[in-house]
Amino acid sequence: MREKKSIKQIIVFYVTSISVTLGIVLILLMIITGLFSTSSVLRDSLQVTARTAAQNFSSNLHMLADRIDNIAQENVLADQMTSDNDKQLLLDNQKLRIEFVWIAVYGLSGDKMYGDDTAPSSIDGTEYFQYLSGTDNIVIGKPEYNNNIWQLSVGIPVKDQEGNSYAYLVGSYKYDLLNDVLSNINIGAGGLVYIVDNEGNIIADKNISDMGKNENLYKIYKSNKNKKIFDSMLDFQTDANSVLLGFKQHYIAYSPIAGTNWTLMIAAPGNDFMKILWGSVLTSIVVIIVLQFVTRGLVVKIADKISGSLSIATERLVSLSTGNLKDKVVLADNNVEAEVLTTALSKTVKCLAGYIDDITEYLGQLSAGDYSGKVKDNFDGDFIAIKDALSYITASLNETMLHINKASLAVSSNSSETSGYARRLYDGSIEQTAALERLDGKITVITQKIDEINNNARRVKKSADIAEQRVEEGKKQMDDMLSTMDSIHNDMQEIITISHLIEEISSQTSLLSLNASIEAARAGEAGKGFAVVAQQIGLLADQTADALHKTGEIIEKVSFSIGQGMVTARDTAESFQNIKEAAEDFSDISDSMARITVEQKEAIVMVSDEVGTVLAIADTNQSLAKETDENASLSLKQAEELKQIVSAVKLKEQ
Repeated sequence: MREKKSIKQIIVFYVTSISVTLGIVLILLMIITGLFSTSSVLRDSLQVTARTAAQNFSSNLHMLADRIDNIAQENVLADQMTSDNDKQLLLDNQKLRIEFVWIAVYGLSGDKMYGDDTAPSSIDGTEYFQYLSGTDNIVIGKPEYNNNIWQLSVGIPVKDQEGNSYAYLVGSYKYDLLNDVLSNINIGAGGLVYIVDNEGNIIADKNISDMGKNENLYKIYKSNKNKKIFDSMLDFQTDANSVLLGFKQHYIAYSPIAGTNWTLMIAAPGNDFMKILWGSVLTSIVVIIVLQFVTRGLVVKIADKISGSLSIATERLVSLSTGNLKDKVVLADNNVEAEVLTTALSKTVKCLAGYIDDITEYLGQLSAGDYSGKVKDNFDGDFIAIKDALSYITASLNETMLHINKASLAVSSNSSETSGYARRLYDGSIEQTAALERLDGKITVITQKIDEINNNARRVKKSADIAEQRVEEGKKQMDDMLSTMDSIHNDMQEIITISHLIEEISSQTSLLSLNASIEAARAGEAGKGFAVVAQQIGLLADQTADALHKTGEIIEKVSFSIGQGMVTARDTAESFQNIKEAAEDFSDISDSMARITVEQKEAIVMVSDEVGTVLAIADTNQSLAKETDENASLSLKQAEELKQIVSAVKLKEQ
């Protein structure tokens, strides 16, 4: 099992991790920001430098071109009648004033007409001669290496007085005059400064020693990205960008040189300008590392204080999780949070102990059958729900038991009345049987003494009226008994419904206990005490369910007995109805006997048969009345048992 870390270790770990992460993020942001800002500033500054250098270079070239142009405008050269010696003398004088390497005049064919001895005898075949002859305008040639020196030739047409070109004046300057511009561009030790022509050939270099290589940018720095940049550069655009030159990252800027088809390109190595950035980054890393160690030391001290404060509450929580509610909580006073935590823990322990004592006491009363008690009103917060639940359960049990008590009293009363009715019915049946037996004897006498038939008929009529009245009273009593039995049956159904309601409340209480146990388990260590409360509530619910189960069995027996009594009562009512009908028939027969004495013998025979039938019915009624009496006695006994069960419970006064 993996060993758990202490809060001190967790605080030190997370604070250190966060500080290290922040340090790394800051370093990365510094590097990224530095790279972007340095790159942006460097491109902008290089672009300005390239534009300025190109303008300076162009100004120097214009200065050289102006000097040649001033010489070409001399009248001595324009006048073809002037001798070559005078013209040569003019050139010599100009050479003394201006530092030319050489200066000479060439014919339209390119051959030298006069000039310095060091000047080429012919310029035919040079690139600038082709431009001179083609444009008939001033032309600046590419730097050339002649006589151990780099030179820059500038040519201009010489026109006569009519404005026609008859020769070309060409002067060669030392390249140093222009190289000073390139040399003054400070772009680091590894920086490159090129002047390229319209084909990408390097015609001038900051390092003069590299000018004789005759290299082409497209060939020495091959790549698709470089080609696009070089094409833009040779298209006489001004821009700056980042490229790879010789597998090294460079920042380049380029600008066209006005008055020529050349472009000035400046390339600065990225490493030369990033050294300061990397130096500052390394310095920042060292500072951040030092701060990390200092921060870790401070965090360890702070974590020690926090861990010491929390250990007090932790130890008490551990003892609380084992069910210890008696020991006092030691209050911490070294910081606000620990003091608040231990104070709250102390209050929690006291409250839980008080709640558990109150609940235990109250549940003890309920388990003893005392429902008259009241839950103490000292619950706070969410614990009020427990108090409300206990109060609701008690109120429901009180109400249910009151209904059961009332129902048991009603059942007892109805059973007593039913028993009385059944006893009277049984006695009446005995009397009815005796009367029928006497009637049977009288009929026998009537058959022997026809003279006494009339008197006997009156007596029979009187007896029949009395029997009919008694039957009517018996029928009315049976109807009352049926109504009472229906009421008892309905009350028993209500009792069964109440019993089911109590079972449902018990089930909900058990579910409440289960949910409370789940919530206590979710609360972890702090919820174990509450889990005990939930368990006790669950036990109470189970006890309530058992008691309800027993009560339900008794109620079902009573309900079954009452149902049997109702069946018997209905049968008895039907018998009374039959007796009434028989009595009515008997009364009609008696009337007939009084009116028609002639037919008395035949009627007596019929009466004898009917009396036999009535006697059989009376025997049946006697048996039914006896069974009804026995069932009523059983119902009364069961009602007494139910009353005794309910009386054992102590209820609140309503």
